[in-house]
Amino acid sequence: VRGWRGEAELDLGTPQQRAVLAFLLLREGEAASIEEIVDALWGERAPESARGIVRTYLSRLRRALSSGEDDDHVIESSGGGYVMSPGVACADWDSFCGLVRQARALRALGNTAEAADLLGDALRLWRGTPLGGARGDYIDRERTRLLQSRVTVLEERLVLDVELGRHTEVGEDLAAAVAAEPMRERLRELQMIALYRSGRQAEALSVYDEVRRLLAAELGINPGAALRTLYQRILHADPELATPVPRPAAALTTARPPAQLPAAPPGFVGRETELAGIQDMLHPTGWAPVVAITGLGGMGKTALAVHAAHTIRDRYPGGQFYANLGASSGQPTPAAAVLAAFLRAFGVPEERLPACVEERAALWRTVLADRRVLIMLDDANDADQVRHLIPATPGSAVIVTTWRHLIDLPGVRWIRLDALSPSDALEMLARLAGHQRVLSERHAAVELVELCSHQPLAVRVAADLLQTRPHWTVRQACRHLRDVLYGLAAADHGCTLIEAPLLLAHDRLDAQQAAAFRLAALPDHEDLTAESAGALLGVPSPQAHRLLESLVDANLLLAGADGTYRYHNLVQAFARRQAWTHEGGERCDAALSRLRVAKGAPLVPDLS
Repeated sequence: VRGWRGEAELDLGTPQQRAVLAFLLLREGEAASIEEIVDALWGERAPESARGIVRTYLSRLRRALSSGEDDDHVIESSGGGYVMSPGVACADWDSFCGLVRQARALRALGNTAEAADLLGDALRLWRGTPLGGARGDYIDRERTRLLQSRVTVLEERLVLDVELGRHTEVGEDLAAAVAAEPMRERLRELQMIALYRSGRQAEALSVYDEVRRLLAAELGINPGAALRTLYQRILHADPELATPVPRPAAALTTARPPAQLPAAPPGFVGRETELAGIQDMLHPTGWAPVVAITGLGGMGKTALAVHAAHTIRDRYPGGQFYANLGASSGQPTPAAAVLAAFLRAFGVPEERLPACVEERAALWRTVLADRRVLIMLDDANDADQVRHLIPATPGSAVIVTTWRHLIDLPGVRWIRLDALSPSDALEMLARLAGHQRVLSERHAAVELVELCSHQPLAVRVAADLLQTRPHWTVRQACRHLRDVLYGLAAADHGCTLIEAPLLLAHDRLDAQQAAAFRLAALPDHEDLTAESAGALLGVPSPQAHRLLESLVDANLLLAGADGTYRYHNLVQAFARRQAWTHEGGERCDAALSRLRVAKGAPLVPDLS
């Protein structure tokens, strides 16, 4: 175990201190507790002072690895443990694994020569015995594992070289590999093929005799079937063996599990109840649990799902997968395309992908049978997109975001997302636009997030407005948003962004629902009833009730416990603009006249 900063080699201390560094590096970003480090160094023979010794080693390593400017940044404290900071230290093992992954992916795609070259680059990173200068039971086990990985990769490279017809060039490498692993039959096969293709048939047959005698003497067994068959083919001078035949690409298992989750969103606040609910619902059960988050666009469904997924990702060491199912784009992504992407992430080459979605789903379930993975399916349009992607075995979990309740997807636990609380909306504005600026005009800031109906998307637009206009006061931003969000027409880009999910939701309604959504927003009172909606729409109350409930299902209307309904202010302002655009002034006036007659009191809309 050696380390450098630039060209200067670092003093990493005693063998056990180097073992601590090796242990942290091989954890690959996973934090290790003091107890785990003690167990790795001493096992059951740990002295009473072991914890103190480990802390001393860690302190010395921090000093050794520090440049003086980033002290304590190479080894960080994390949740009661210690972890190597990502991106600060570069280990040869990580580079080796990265090159091997790239090579295997290229091999799966049929790029044999490039794959062989990358494997050669990976093997050239090895210098001497791995973990030299460190000691301990853990180090001995890891050293054996690393050496076996090297032999496996060397064998893969030699296979590719022989496939490429480089049998003469790899003769010395094969001889050295066989000398190091004399009973590894696959290496003997490659050596025999290389000799035979180089016109050295007798030497190829003598290799077989040598390994046959060695296996009999050491293990009391005969060579395996593959080696015996190869011997017979060489003995009979099989002409097909003389010419390299590229092997077909095979499905791979990735060395590092996929980690596809998007970055956690900045400015995320609140949602403690929803987060706790997701974490609880996704606890391991006898099946793969599915949690679905629904709500109006702009409420932060994706942000909540991504944030929740990051908090529980450690439960799923088999990988984390993400797919945008594209409902908002108007062109939902077919399940077959998502399955193809997920399978490719596990190394399944394109030519091995089944054609039909059912067969791809079966292969996906097979791949996941012994893995625990987390799958996030964002912006689902219907159940058909989702059901083929759900694992069949326990241990995995799925988080779905969708604009509607998918009643034909059984077993789902639902979370309905609404606006933030006033305090959380204010905190979000402060995080995004700056605490000092927001809190120095607290009353205006409270009014600003109220104008946004405490919806995350609108609050983000308001924060962006403050950031792009540093000379404005928060009060000026309030006046601007009131004009553009509550006037008769959307007036700027920010308003268009806020309206985009509302337009999408509006366009998904049928004609009756859309008319009800628009006309029911005209009165200036807060709550609606089936009777008042019936008067506005000119339909019986039961029919109005069904229409109002359908708008609740579309997340455009909020239902109260007392049989009343209400809009968020932003949604009502949008619906009114749509009413004057689609219904026209006469129909709007007629709807309000019917309501005045029904109520016996004047109700005048505030459209300013």
